[in-house]
Amino acid sequence: MTIEEIKTPQDILTFMEEHITYGWLDVNNEEHIKNMKNFRKLYRTASLEETLTHGLGTCIEQVYLMSTLLTQLGIPNKMFCTRIYEGKDFNNLEEEEHMHCFVLYHMDDKVYQIEHPNWERVGIYEYPSEEKAITDINDYYVKMAQGKARPVTEFYEVPYNMSFKEFNLYINSLDEKKDKKIK
Repeated sequence: MTIEEIKTPQDILTFMEEHITYGWLDVNNEEHIKNMKNFRKLYRTASLEETLTHGLGTCIEQVYLMSTLLTQLGIPNKMFCTRIYEGKDFNNLEEEEHMHCFVLYHMDDKVYQIEHPNWERVGIYEYPSEEKAITDINDYYVKMAQGKARPVTEFYEVPYNMSFKEFNLYINSLDEKKDKKIK
């Protein structure tokens, strides 16, 4: 399947299964496939073009690609990040990555998650509301994190060439902006 043949969310999932593998490009432009070794030290966000050219991306790139494809189909969607909160001063580059990004889309008065980066949950999941989807998805990752709380943040783009730490701080900054608007 080619991008031009995509007409439905199911087509997007098929395209992802055929063309995109979980992996990432590092600061030296080397590919890491299904391997998180040195992720915090070497990761950088890839552009959509790099994701398509190399055929790989983490949840960050994959969600951005799926969101872009949904938008091209005229399907309203939102990107979210759930993570164990790490503030500005975190510096343990040996720590495991504790973040997952996901996309929700709205169709026929329902909310759906299209999941590809988490290879244990590949599929399209239906929810009665956005709130229920966010709660259920986040609860899954809280359970994986042995009960550790995880904030969920909506994000709107994936800035190119950010390190893991910079992307984490970007997500944190969106929470800070949201908190300022509430007060």
